[in-house]
Amino acid sequence: MNKRAMSMVAIAAAATMLVSSCGNGSSSKGGDAQSVVDDKTGFASYTGDPQKGGVVEVLGGVDFSHLDPAMGSDGNVLNLYNLLYRNLTQYKYDRESGELELVGDLAEDTGTSNEDATEWTFKLKEGITFEDGSPITAEDVKFGFEHAFDPSLAIGLDYLQNYVKGAKDYEGVFEDPEGLDSIKVVDDRTITIETNKPMADFPNVVATAPGAPFPKDKVTKVDQIQKDPISSGPYKVDEYKRGESLTLVRNENWDAETDDIRPAYPDGYKFTVSLDQNTIDQRMISGQGDDANAVSASTNPVVAANLAKITQDPKLSERTVQSMPSCNYFMVMNNAKEPLGDKKVRQAINWAVDKSSVVNASGGPQLADVAPNQLLPSVPQYDDTDPYATEGNTGDPEKAKAMLKEAGAENLKLTMDVRALPMWQAQAEAVQQSLKKVGIEVKLNVIDQAKFYEVLATPSQQNELAITGWCSNGWFSGEPLLGPLFDGERITKTGNLNQSQIDDPKLNKALAEAAVMPDLDDKTAAYAEINEQVLELAPVVPLVRPRPLQLVGSNVGGAFANPSKTGYIDYSQLGLLKPEG
Repeated sequence: MNKRAMSMVAIAAAATMLVSSCGNGSSSKGGDAQSVVDDKTGFASYTGDPQKGGVVEVLGGVDFSHLDPAMGSDGNVLNLYNLLYRNLTQYKYDRESGELELVGDLAEDTGTSNEDATEWTFKLKEGITFEDGSPITAEDVKFGFEHAFDPSLAIGLDYLQNYVKGAKDYEGVFEDPEGLDSIKVVDDRTITIETNKPMADFPNVVATAPGAPFPKDKVTKVDQIQKDPISSGPYKVDEYKRGESLTLVRNENWDAETDDIRPAYPDGYKFTVSLDQNTIDQRMISGQGDDANAVSASTNPVVAANLAKITQDPKLSERTVQSMPSCNYFMVMNNAKEPLGDKKVRQAINWAVDKSSVVNASGGPQLADVAPNQLLPSVPQYDDTDPYATEGNTGDPEKAKAMLKEAGAENLKLTMDVRALPMWQAQAEAVQQSLKKVGIEVKLNVIDQAKFYEVLATPSQQNELAITGWCSNGWFSGEPLLGPLFDGERITKTGNLNQSQIDDPKLNKALAEAAVMPDLDDKTAAYAEINEQVLELAPVVPLVRPRPLQLVGSNVGGAFANPSKTGYIDYSQLGLLKPEG
């Protein structure tokens, strides 16, 4: 039997990445707790030790996409899910050492596999309950998985569907209440899951949001969790006014003794989701009244216009947290729409884009780096390979025009889908100007923030181009960064993450083979080669790796950049320095 027989890539990679992010800081007093300012960035790497009590407020301008964890995939909603739901495993980040470790969450440990890693067994902890106090059993875990596989819900992260045997063809818990034979309830506290291929990294897969448990006897409609979430985490929904606010209160039946990942300092959270960007920045900068107890949402980081004000004021800098580079932003080119099915056209567009202008649109070099490819510096497979590199990252319009002429694709008119957020729109406008220089006219189709990912994940609704992003949520490997985006076998009618719709047999085969490799060195070499294949096929244009800023109220502790929360502040670690204040 192989105990913890998975790649611990996430731990080693994150530790390496964080050496410069969390060390060598200077301290300043914040209430009775220590806040730490990073000497290299000048921003806070930690805002002090929180105390129990009070309410943390989160100021944002984007509503949550979905309350059902089967359906959401953006970083902001995944951060919320961590307050409401638990999984078999989860990532635990040690801020001081920089270690990111996969640990048991609902399970006692990270599982045990058979010899070829096609069957995984998890033993649940004692004392774990739902918000009504009823125990969480292996039957509830099975039901939660199968709930997530329902075709009408499966629009979120697709890892479980891709690896659990039979999940892709499962019709859902209401069409097939007997469930999947591949998920076996051994007893109340033991569950065994079969995978459709050897999967040494499966403990990372069950840490993803769709694996949250739900009580079979209390879920009677397929859309019930979306409207009425059932919590297994430290907080539960008290009130939700869609488009306005979401209020969480303590789940009194959550047992802290069973959970060493979420400290649950505050008595509750209030998320305001209806503010414009300027209002958020101004309120957070002034920090008056209840705003001293607030943070800016990850969807609404500080705009570049306010950067100088923050960097020139030490008091503002020491309550500003800079995210880690855990995300790639890129432009999708829809291969299903001509002439983007032609590789030469896609390569020409890669040559055309002035990435330096996209960096500037993202706030400048202090807030973003050029992305040479789709991997992150924190994964073992990474190198800075970029076959489209140009001096100053300004692109090569003349080469692009020549390639477009050769392909018979001059004077194109394309539409680009873009999320209605200031930075994303600025990035889209920068790309629009680059493509104009090579004779491509681009119309921007701005989509409501909360609906954007759902539209983009529905091939029938996609346009030719889109600006989007993809992040690591703790699993630092080539599989989560490349597999969902470029495997043609994973294209679906809804919930589609391969939004370029690239379907190349050689690439599909390489991804399938790499996913099952047990040897880390072999896996590393395979994904490095796959990264080069993706660049040559050019289904996307890698643009930037943002490092945005989030402002933190003067009375908020526990704020730091967490690599398992797409590099942003982890809501579950926050609390007030002086709850009585």
